[in-house]
Amino acid sequence: MQQLNLRVPDKIIDRIDEICFKNGLSRSEIIRSSLVFYLNFLDNLDEFVSLRNLKFFDKEINIDRIRDTSILNLKDFYILIASTSSGAIGRKERDIVKIDEAMLGKIMARCVLTKIISLGADPVMLISNFSVEYNPTGMKIYDGIVQEGASVGVAEIIRGHTEENFKTDQTSFSIVGIGVTKKRKLKFKLSRHGDSVFVLGEPKVGYEVVGSDLIDIKKLKQIREISYVHDMIPVGNEGIRQEILQFSNLSDYKIDLIDDLDIDIDKSAGPSTTILVTLNGRYKTEFNSLCDKNKMDVRYIGEII
Repeated sequence: MQQLNLRVPDKIIDRIDEICFKNGLSRSEIIRSSLVFYLNFLDNLDEFVSLRNLKFFDKEINIDRIRDTSILNLKDFYILIASTSSGAIGRKERDIVKIDEAMLGKIMARCVLTKIISLGADPVMLISNFSVEYNPTGMKIYDGIVQEGASVGVAEIIRGHTEENFKTDQTSFSIVGIGVTKKRKLKFKLSRHGDSVFVLGEPKVGYEVVGSDLIDIKKLKQIREISYVHDMIPVGNEGIRQEILQFSNLSDYKIDLIDDLDIDIDKSAGPSTTILVTLNGRYKTEFNSLCDKNKMDVRYIGEII
């Protein structure tokens, strides 16, 4: 690394010190991460931002929420913040579900990335915090997070706090993901009457997730980019039925389910192992064939009325 000297206003130094105190990081770590995030941010927004005119004022920032993802509306673009956490899963003595730590990191990173990608944003940063020691447990989990993040081009993956003061006998950690998108690319409330509704993946939780075939995050990103695909809704521990109810409350549409469903719509989908997809009904057969070709578990479950 090379040294870089900067002159910044006192109020920015005060803000940096505040963040350092909250997160247990040095000034250098905060500034370096901020620069990496900003550069990746500009790469994703292309010509969209004028560097000389980019300013942030509280009055220009509106915060919305889509499901469990926070959306920062910064006048011309959005920053998305999603998170997830895991507890009692790992290889420690009191863990209930035993799983390889690197695989755990990949699964949980994929959960956060799914929330960001499903809304049409590009993930640019992952931040992890561990309630375990770094070596060996946290390090192995972090390796898995890095692998999954790199698969969709996340350049900045930060390892935050670890527990070095006390010995732990149960694994727990959290991940925060940050994504950016131009306003016109945010994918939300696009569903229409007559849309076909599909389910990608199967509801899985606990040991069912370990070693099973989950939705490939790269393939998911490709599906998000298809023009006839409307809304993509990750399903979590409340199950498919609850997500359908929430969808109806937000959109005033109803989903007419087929009679012979071969999937448990009340079962927890754990770390977003299932995703609801709405799309233009004219492409129903094409979408089904595309998923079959890419060896993705897909099933048609109904229509929007």
